[in-house]
Amino acid sequence: MVVTPSSRCCGCLSLRYGTILIGVGNCVLYGCLYIWYLTSDLLHQGGFGDGLGFNSADVSILSILTVQLLVNILLLHGARVSLPAHTLPWLGVNAVAIGLYMAVIGRSLFLGTKSLYISYTAYVGSLTMMGLVTGLSLFCFFVVFQFRQNLIWERSIQDYHSEESVQPVPLESCLPPPSYYEVESDKQYKAALEDDPPDYEAAVAALEKGVEDCLESPKLENK
Repeated sequence: MVVTPSSRCCGCLSLRYGTILIGVGNCVLYGCLYIWYLTSDLLHQGGFGDGLGFNSADVSILSILTVQLLVNILLLHGARVSLPAHTLPWLGVNAVAIGLYMAVIGRSLFLGTKSLYISYTAYVGSLTMMGLVTGLSLFCFFVVFQFRQNLIWERSIQDYHSEESVQPVPLESCLPPPSYYEVESDKQYKAALEDDPPDYEAAVAALEKGVEDCLESPKLENK
């Protein structure tokens, strides 16, 4: 009995539809952020928002948003056509993002409100928001990771069944043809095993003797 991998995401959705939902949600989120950043004049004074060209912060943020859009589009394509390799960039990028989220949370917990110069309410609210974002990112990461493992598992099962269905090729058909020396030595061996044919005179004498025996046998019976 072959054990099939579990394909459930949250009890109601399959891993495929869960992965597609994650990809669509991220594409909508980062697309809206991309458009909002390009049209907003409240983020970076003296930068792209004020019409003064790109600065380093603008390039960094736009690069991050572009990479996120690309890996989520690739994730959608991989989930649609069942290609596990297309989910690997998304896993790599989001693993780095989750690591950064955890580093920011750890730094905030270590410094506290006095070093960050924010109120206690803002401190608690920011930690809560970062915790929710990190938890949701971890959940999406595990869903996509399990979907990738299931695709690899299903492909290995299909390859195993396809190998079982193929009939084995006889060993004789895989062997190369014999060489000239092997064929000649085989002929000489068979010729050595066979007896030489009798001479013509011996054959005629044996035939005459057989005829005489046949003629004499009725005479002996009459006597």
